[in-house]
Amino acid sequence: MSVPFNHVVRQAFKESEKMPPVAAGKSAIVAFFAGFLFGPFGVGLYLKSWSDFIVLFGLIFLGSIMTVGVGAPVFWMLCGAWGAARVNRSNKQLGSGG
Repeated sequence: MSVPFNHVVRQAFKESEKMPPVAAGKSAIVAFFAGFLFGPFGVGLYLKSWSDFIVLFGLIFLGSIMTVGVGAPVFWMLCGAWGAARVNRSNKQLGSGG
């Protein structure tokens, strides 16, 4: 993965902290597997969030262009980490265990 894109991914995860929390009662494990198996579509549907879908789809699209498609599977798998991170942060913000 190129250094500039590595920075973009790190910054995107950092910016996700500013996003509004997702609905209470979501499971980080389910979010991880939804993202891992179905990419941005799984995360967007499970979290019911267009913004999560758009961010992840953008990362995959740009990452695939920058790596000539070679990095697409890696970026697809990042969706699982994004989903789990978003649910964990949201559960902490909402005060539920999850």
